[in-house]
Amino acid sequence: MKKLLMVGTMSVMMLGLAACGSEADSKSAESDKATPTTEEKQVQKEEVKQEAKQDVNSDDSTTKKEDIAKDEEATKNTETTTDAPDTKKETVTVKPKTETPKTEEKTTVEQKPAATTTAGFSLTSEGFKQSAVAPKTGGTVALINLNTKPQTADFGPLKVTVKQYKVESVIGANKKMDPYSPESYLANQDGFVVTADVIIENTTTSNINYLAERIQINGGGVSKGASLENFVPTAYQLSGSTASQTTFPAKSKREGAITYMLNKENYYTLVHLTKLVVPNPNDFAEKPLQTKTNKAIDLDFIITE
Repeated sequence: MKKLLMVGTMSVMMLGLAACGSEADSKSAESDKATPTTEEKQVQKEEVKQEAKQDVNSDDSTTKKEDIAKDEEATKNTETTTDAPDTKKETVTVKPKTETPKTEEKTTVEQKPAATTTAGFSLTSEGFKQSAVAPKTGGTVALINLNTKPQTADFGPLKVTVKQYKVESVIGANKKMDPYSPESYLANQDGFVVTADVIIENTTTSNINYLAERIQINGGGVSKGASLENFVPTAYQLSGSTASQTTFPAKSKREGAITYMLNKENYYTLVHLTKLVVPNPNDFAEKPLQTKTNKAIDLDFIITE
């Protein structure tokens, strides 16, 4: 009986030990599974490296794709830029069609002769600078003084205005001139011509008789009367009316040029304290006029260079 109990007890103990061993083995197996070996760690590292390489390769492929896309855009841009010169070439070929400036230049050249034919002495500010003396005397004619400041001798019923005047020197006159013409005075000697642009205005309701050639240059004891014709083109001569150049109609205003010829001695004497003496209209009137003064009126008339 005791042997049976001991046998049973031993059996139970053996079974318990076997259960504990199997349980320990299972735990150690589980721990072994949970804790990777050195080889498994090495394998895992290799796998991580492989994955990293794949990731890098995938980045490279993406970069390559982006580079390809950029290359395609650059190609398109170069195609566009290469197309641009073709457009410019087309605009260059159009240029010969619009060569209008040549026509305009031709027109200007054709118009010049017309302008030249109308150029010359006149009573405009520019035309007055042109010489009516040079075409008749030849030689060297120079404008040495020009005054464009108007001055008026106001007598009341009659007003005499010197709008502008100039002085020209004549040296070596070489054109043949009519010996009976007063202008031939300068044919044999050097001298000067003074030209005045004069306006005579009759403010009354009646005709007034006035002699513009009596307007004199005075200075230094020298007195020179004017001419209505010498070196004055017909169209610019001062004349009162068609019937009589000395008769100025009522409410009229007449404009024209008068001239003075001076030799060197006259000129260098008159340059000092020169005056233009405008006579009083009562000096020529048939009936006395109600004038502001009964005397002549002096105007400053500087003829120096």
